[in-house]
Amino acid sequence: MQIITNIHHNILTFHQQLERDKNHRYLSWEHCFLHFRNHAAFSTEKDVDTASLHLAFYLASWGMYRGSSFLLWKDYRIHIPVVQELLSKKYSPLWRLSFNSLHNDSPEITLLFDLANYLKDIYKRSAGKINGGPKEASPTDTLITKILLGTMGCTPAYDRYFIDGVRYLKKPFTSFSKHSYGMLLDFYRQNSKEILDAQRVIAKTGITYPIMKLVDMYFWNIGSQLGARK
Repeated sequence: MQIITNIHHNILTFHQQLERDKNHRYLSWEHCFLHFRNHAAFSTEKDVDTASLHLAFYLASWGMYRGSSFLLWKDYRIHIPVVQELLSKKYSPLWRLSFNSLHNDSPEITLLFDLANYLKDIYKRSAGKINGGPKEASPTDTLITKILLGTMGCTPAYDRYFIDGVRYLKKPFTSFSKHSYGMLLDFYRQNSKEILDAQRVIAKTGITYPIMKLVDMYFWNIGSQLGARK
């Protein structure tokens, strides 16, 4: 099986699955992301509760409640303090990032990784022991980046298929770090024409996908091809 690496092809091939099935599980990202687009209007405990439910179902659809995950033993309200933190005004710049002007020393990148680390701390404090046993919750970069992708849309999700795709193409951003993020931005700027072309095609279906979601779809679809080949 030949691996197709064309950017435009991979992004649209991924999205075509959603067009063929109006209830596809991948649409959980859209539902979550679109709900959080209205985050500025969240003003009550009920708003935060509903947002936490959206986040929980999206994460479940994308594999974060399987196996040994600490989330498997929690209800959706485990996400409430995380949602509250995302809504903090100090993170306002992360909801409207311009990926053309960001660079390694941009304060927004420092803010992004401060947020990521703090979200891990929140889960560690909130989750405690897993199912009453000795093992403590250990939130991963995969979980945190999926949350950031499903809410702010400011980073790809560093899951297995995404990383497999990055490694296959020998790109230097296989881990979630400030240095790696700078190289991810370079990749986008070098390939912005193809990525933005795919964005315009998808926008005809009624939703403009954020840049980092498109980057995520590209590498994820390559990783999926590799998985199918194996």
